[in-house]
Amino acid sequence: MRRFRDLFKLVLTYRLNLIGNIAFNALGSVLSLFTFLAIVPFLRILFRTEEAAVADQGSTHPVFARITSGLDAYVAAHGAEQALFVMCGAIAVLALVKNAVTYLSFYSLSTIRTGVARDLRAQLFDRILALPVGYFTEQRKGDLISRMTNDLMEVEFSVIGTLEVLFKAPIMIVLSLVTLFAISWELTLFALVFMPVAGFIISRIATALRGAAGRGKARLGDLISRLEETLGAIMVVKAFDAAPRFRQRFAEHNEGYFQLMRKLYKREYLSSPVSEFVSMTVIAILLAVGGRLVLRGDGLEGELFIGYLVVFSQIIPPARSLSDALFKVQKGAASLDRLDEVLKAEITVPEPEQPKPVRFEHNVRFERVGFTYPGASDAALDGFDLTISKGETVALVGASGSGKTTVARLLLRLYDPQQGNVTMDGLDLREAETGDLRRHLGFVTQDPLLFNDTVAANIALFDPAPDVERIQAVAEIAHAMEFVGQLPEGLETAIGDGGGRLSGGQRQRLAIARALYHDPPILVLDEATSALDAEGERLVQAAIERVMEGRTAVVIAHRLSTVRRADRIVVMEAGRIKEVGGHDELMAAKGAYHAMVALQQLEK
Repeated sequence: MRRFRDLFKLVLTYRLNLIGNIAFNALGSVLSLFTFLAIVPFLRILFRTEEAAVADQGSTHPVFARITSGLDAYVAAHGAEQALFVMCGAIAVLALVKNAVTYLSFYSLSTIRTGVARDLRAQLFDRILALPVGYFTEQRKGDLISRMTNDLMEVEFSVIGTLEVLFKAPIMIVLSLVTLFAISWELTLFALVFMPVAGFIISRIATALRGAAGRGKARLGDLISRLEETLGAIMVVKAFDAAPRFRQRFAEHNEGYFQLMRKLYKREYLSSPVSEFVSMTVIAILLAVGGRLVLRGDGLEGELFIGYLVVFSQIIPPARSLSDALFKVQKGAASLDRLDEVLKAEITVPEPEQPKPVRFEHNVRFERVGFTYPGASDAALDGFDLTISKGETVALVGASGSGKTTVARLLLRLYDPQQGNVTMDGLDLREAETGDLRRHLGFVTQDPLLFNDTVAANIALFDPAPDVERIQAVAEIAHAMEFVGQLPEGLETAIGDGGGRLSGGQRQRLAIARALYHDPPILVLDEATSALDAEGERLVQAAIERVMEGRTAVVIAHRLSTVRRADRIVVMEAGRIKEVGGHDELMAAKGAYHAMVALQQLEK
């Protein structure tokens, strides 16, 4: 219920539309009732005789007696034919006004429905951007996409889409019941005996529906994850002739989703026949009981009984729509649960309530830092101590899993240390706003992660008002203009999904230009050349050496040839520092670094 309360808070944002929708629904329900009750005077004009009119003087229903006497007087004064035309005209006008009001109620609802879906989508996207990197290592992208698209659409159609029913059907049912009690309270009480039975049967089916819907959404997430994974590695799939295996795995997920959804729809579609059968059974019983009262003359006139049945029949559509809405809400609740898992996911790298300004004039320090990734048995960093002075180039080397990349991630505050502190000029990074901190850092990874946009847009990624001169300047520094100038539209050339129209070295030089765009004082280079061929490495390395001038740099590398010129080389092992020194110093010490260099030379 808490999730529905949260959703209703979004609905209340559109309170004026909500009030208008309720008012139009109430007015539409009253007009509907009058439209259908108009059948009573219509029947009286056609079929009442003078003898029957005299007999009505003793009618036991005073309201009906007054209406019929007034109608009989009008017929006597103007004739039955004119009265019939007036009655038909009144019915047409009522129908016109009723449908105009119904349109206005739908129009007011459309703003609520689409607006709440938009707000919920924005909340989800903001939450995804705020969640730590660790969250995405544990989640599948395809499942998150499924939640953002299919589950949110299900909530829009199944939950928000039932608002019209929830605001209109109860009003219609209450007005109809009041009218039915006014016509014949005995007959109405008799009819209401059967309603709890129908409600119990429908609620039992709806309860089972929610569990099936939840499993179906999870299975759809698996299906989309499999598709996303296949598309992301389509070249590998084809190169290794793995298509049959991928086809088989996709077919298994596809069949599982089919079986679950067939079961879900089997239960959902059962609600309408059950509710219709119960409704028609009640009407049949009322026909028998009410017809008996009319034939015996026990205070219920024939045309009034027909009017009673017409009004009672108008309870059935809103009652059925309520039962259908119950099914939709239960189905949508499963999707709402899945959205709620994202919205309520823990933010492990929170923004400080009172952030302090970031300055970098002296050094960055790692003080007894300890960090273990979720689910890992061994610490990535264990009592790690390192000071990086301004203007210094520090290279981190070591075997895979030694903790090098973790150092970069903590510096960028993609994670927070579990023990110790990371400080910049004495300021704990947890006390800084992440945006302010990251403006002091330029980050280049092994995978440049470009976007399906133009060259200029990828360089000025975070700038809403890009500076063209600045883009050209950083592209020159990164040696990117050498190839950008040869592209069909220069900086405005689209580079394709993930930069697929460019070579690896070209993508990497664009990534370096992007890191330089906001002129950061600190550069973090994580395996920036390891995926390149010799020529690509030479070009990128030249760009790196050019951009490092006058900046503090943290260089992470497997290829030791790229770190020879570093002021200090930090050799890491199992999350700790094993050796520190310059290249010549460490080679002379003949320790771990010397062994690594010798091994790489042998491998060549």
